[in-house]
Amino acid sequence: MLRSSMNTAVRRVVPLRFAQTQAISRAAVTNIQERWEKMPATEQDDLVGKLTERQKLPWRELTQPEKQAAWYISYGEWGPRKPVLEKGDGSFIAKGVVVGMVVAVGFFAFIRQFAGEESKTMTKEWQLKSDEYLKSKNANPWGGYSQVQSK
Repeated sequence: MLRSSMNTAVRRVVPLRFAQTQAISRAAVTNIQERWEKMPATEQDDLVGKLTERQKLPWRELTQPEKQAAWYISYGEWGPRKPVLEKGDGSFIAKGVVVGMVVAVGFFAFIRQFAGEESKTMTKEWQLKSDEYLKSKNANPWGGYSQVQSK
């Protein structure tokens, strides 16, 4: 009996937390996506604190701009979540890769055109003689000893 009377007395004395939080002004949370990174850090912290207090209320009591601002601050594309590439960067990178490949193939063709004859160790006869030599020495009998690179 004493416990129940104390509980009711305490409930009457302690004010409800929900009654203390007021809606944030619409101007403070409207269009937050464009303004967030330009806002001073103190103003950002103040807005985060107010939104944190508002989010302790039942969700249906938050206004739509407050919900959008809370979502953007928590999960939006700013800070470390900002995309690395802007629009159009993908095509710029693809063009760069294609140009790089064309230059590499062109350089390879240029070098091959003016290169001398192939080395004598790349001939089929040299590779077959190397096979015979390795067979006579019993070199690597488990993995094979074939030196022929083109069959």
